[in-house]
Amino acid sequence: MEEHYPPVEITYLEDRIVPDNSFDEAYAIYLALSYEPPLAWQDEFHRQMEREVRPRITSFVGPKLRVVISRKDNLESVLHQMQRLVRKTNILLDFVGEM
Repeated sequence: MEEHYPPVEITYLEDRIVPDNSFDEAYAIYLALSYEPPLAWQDEFHRQMEREVRPRITSFVGPKLRVVISRKDNLESVLHQMQRLVRKTNILLDFVGEM
């Protein structure tokens, strides 16, 4: 029996920015998700990120998406990119919420 999942959604941007050691002046932001996505979803999200013109370092920490940014990044653009990739991953994996 095939499992059906509701769409993964970004619910909010956490109010914290932490230093990151990925590169000079790197910081991490955390986007809260509606739930912790299954590993297949996470893998597809990372595959889609690799295809981006501006790929970002991302990881999943429970029900949160951790995104590495720099001081020069436009936060609104980063958020739009993440929302677009979350929607695309939901569509590709048929996470449409039909139970």
